[in-house]
Amino acid sequence: MKLVDKEHLNRAPEAAPTIRLSNITKVFSGVVALSDVSVDIHPGEVHAILGENGAGKSTLMNVISGVLQPEIGVIEFNGEVISPMTPERSAALGVSISYQHPAVLDDLSVLENLRVALPDRIFDAGNPAEIARAMLDDVGLHVPLAARADSLTVAQKHLLEIAKALATHPPVLILDEPTAALDQDATEMLFARIRSIVAQGTAVIYITHRLAELRQIAHRVTVLRDGQFAGAALVSDVTDEDLLAMIVGRSLASAFPPKSGEAAPEINFTVKGLSGRKFHDISFAVGRGQIIGIAGVEGNGQSGVMRALAGLEPWKGEVHLKGASLSAAEVKANSAYMPSDRHEEGIIADLTVRENATFSALDQFSNLGILSRRKELGEVGRVFGSLAVKTPGLDAGILSLSGGNQQKVVMARALMSRPGFILADEPTQGVDVGARFEIYRILREVSQSGTPVIVNSSDAAELEGLCDVVIVMSRGRVAETLRGEDVTEGRIVAAAVKAQSHVAGVGEATKAAKTATSGLRQFIQSDNATVVPLAAVVVLLGLYVFGQNENYLSAFNISNILLLATALGFIALGQTIALLMGGIDLSVGPLAGFLVVVASFFINDGQSAQTIALGFALMFLAALAVGTINGCLIRFANFTPIAATLAMYIGLQGLSFVLRDGPGGYINFAVMDTIGWKLGPLPVAFLVLVVVALLAEYVLRKRRLGWQFRAVGSHEESARRMGIRVNRVIIGGYIAVSLFTALGAVMLMVQIGVGDPAQGVNYTLASITAVVLGGTSLRGGRGTFVGTVMGAVLLTEVLNAVSFLGLSQTYQYVFQGALILAAALIYSTARRQAGSR
Repeated sequence: MKLVDKEHLNRAPEAAPTIRLSNITKVFSGVVALSDVSVDIHPGEVHAILGENGAGKSTLMNVISGVLQPEIGVIEFNGEVISPMTPERSAALGVSISYQHPAVLDDLSVLENLRVALPDRIFDAGNPAEIARAMLDDVGLHVPLAARADSLTVAQKHLLEIAKALATHPPVLILDEPTAALDQDATEMLFARIRSIVAQGTAVIYITHRLAELRQIAHRVTVLRDGQFAGAALVSDVTDEDLLAMIVGRSLASAFPPKSGEAAPEINFTVKGLSGRKFHDISFAVGRGQIIGIAGVEGNGQSGVMRALAGLEPWKGEVHLKGASLSAAEVKANSAYMPSDRHEEGIIADLTVRENATFSALDQFSNLGILSRRKELGEVGRVFGSLAVKTPGLDAGILSLSGGNQQKVVMARALMSRPGFILADEPTQGVDVGARFEIYRILREVSQSGTPVIVNSSDAAELEGLCDVVIVMSRGRVAETLRGEDVTEGRIVAAAVKAQSHVAGVGEATKAAKTATSGLRQFIQSDNATVVPLAAVVVLLGLYVFGQNENYLSAFNISNILLLATALGFIALGQTIALLMGGIDLSVGPLAGFLVVVASFFINDGQSAQTIALGFALMFLAALAVGTINGCLIRFANFTPIAATLAMYIGLQGLSFVLRDGPGGYINFAVMDTIGWKLGPLPVAFLVLVVVALLAEYVLRKRRLGWQFRAVGSHEESARRMGIRVNRVIIGGYIAVSLFTALGAVMLMVQIGVGDPAQGVNYTLASITAVVLGGTSLRGGRGTFVGTVMGAVLLTEVLNAVSFLGLSQTYQYVFQGALILAAALIYSTARRQAGSR
């Protein structure tokens, strides 16, 4: 990498600061995260912020972006005091952030991620796809716009995050560990873009743990330690030793522990002819006390080797541990894997710090199957002490820890499982300088104790300082093996680059993404792929039952099936919205029945048109009130969706019986005839359902509201960081659920023709069944309204077929359960296989 010239680094800004933070103090539950911190950020300058994990860097950035409000302090933007600074105000002022953990929504496509995160004005200037492609080309990200984000590598997600941040041409750009997952080429590209926007007057706040990057790109540096200002200087005026002393509060003479001095150590781990999906014929041996490193340009099979040795991917070849050959199951049982993406694979967000550290080693703390809390706490305390893990408490949530401390917990779990060998994939990615040294020390101690250690790292300097042997991979094969004095940064980089016909950067990875998301595979992975098999099942089932009973396909029965499917279809469309948001609504069935009971007091024979209209209005007003209450209970009263809607389920069912203790209030026949009007065998109401589903599908795929529903269900925190008003979206979503249910209630009213408090409850389970059959994910973020309608038709057809086949009602539930199970297995298997090819 090229260094910035000295004149560039020494250039002092003459303009007034763009952002001035004065005496900022932020406290969380009595814990001081920032204390009296003052920083000036100037235009046309890269201002680096250094500090250990937990030093307050992210908190300071959240104050600037308006996500957090300081207890004390003043924020000035271009000389104007901003109070309070909110996310909306920050965005309006032009503050743009690229987060360390990308706010990328896996369930949305690349294009949809850009559209939902960026203002519409950016795409109004021309073809949205062409504008989005230009954004990605600007950062060297060459992936299909239609590719779902979960098919991207970690590095590609970082580039997508950077592309979003640069797209608005912001006056203030915050980059939080932007190169943590990038290779050399991508880092060079990013630095070139930073220099370009800085030359145009942008103020860049650059958070990093890499001192080498600091000297390449930054003009000025501020160091935080334990939430306090530790020092600031021009980069050209401060030494690395001075910066390290400010960061950790002490002088650190050496970053790496001494290597193994033994010339011919006893071999305790051997890999021969290891081959897998993206790597071939990999062989290496690890001696006692040695650490072996795996290097190469990203996308050349390094991560595949690590995952294969962890038992996460299939492989062929030989693996020997201390002379004994291991089977695939034994390899998995003996390995301790520290994944590169700790958020996706390293931690379980819902567990505590202690639980994340010990769940792989609980048998060691148990006697006769009974867990000894004393043993568990003792071992956790010992390992956490050696790793210097900073945590507010062992039973605190894992997400309350900084990124570096989360990584230490992942390492603690690996150590406590007492593995046969340790696999560390990018072990110091996103980890501060002080913690990095501790990780190096622990890995060396583990190796010297006789446990083989294999490290994959994109940082050649790290491999030089840590490893005794380094294998350099290219195109899935070993290009060169370096030992002893040959293990240098220059030799590692040269071996990786010379082995390529071109400098790949992220090119290989993007090429793979393009292949994996093309043609049939892309369609199989799409949300609407379920429509085709559902339609086929509907036709085949109809033909089978017709073969048993020729009256099955009569115009009367087809009309009856579609009319019944219409009521279920409207209610299921609402349930789809709830599931898309990652929730559920158990109250839809009783709500439908309650609304019919309400209608039975107004929409009767002999009533005036005004009274009938009032009845319809009251139905939808009641639905609006129910949806609002459900949403508010979930967002403001901290009810889970199940608890809130179950309480509403019980309340509505009871209220229905209060209003009517039995069937009563017959519905106006003219109204029923009008709503049930048919064109041949096709009910007009069913055609309306289809049109509504198509319109809803359009909104879901092409409009901001649909992207927001899916964004909230895909990852709520990322959606919030994108500027989506999550509370508003979820409350609005539950209102929409209830309004769709009101449409279903209108159709239910036509079917039963009377206000019956016992009717409607079955639609809760039926609506969930239809939605699952349609292919909507129960985890949120993915779904289809068209598939839901097909699911409603299929379910209604199955229930109708049971009667025509002369089967008992028990079979309705058997077939219903079988359909759900089959759909879940087929859809998940198809997507998994498409994604693995």
